[in-house]
Amino acid sequence: MATHQFRFAVSDVELSPEQIERIGQAVAQAGALALADMTPERAISVQVKPGIWWRGIPAPDLHKQLEAFAAKQIGR
Repeated sequence: MATHQFRFAVSDVELSPEQIERIGQAVAQAGALALADMTPERAISVQVKPGIWWRGIPAPDLHKQLEAFAAKQIGR
């Protein structure tokens, strides 16, 4: 299975933790948007840690747990 990693660097500027998080999330959203037509509908993006995001299809058992969790959250 292919794995690709992308990096974004900011230099010569001091950033607050909030700014760092906002930039990381924007980069992840841009990557997910760029991949939207190339990844299956069931692909999801998950923040692994600040600045690190994973996009893919969760394992079948995990996907079922996510569906059950989502259904519970909306009262179904």
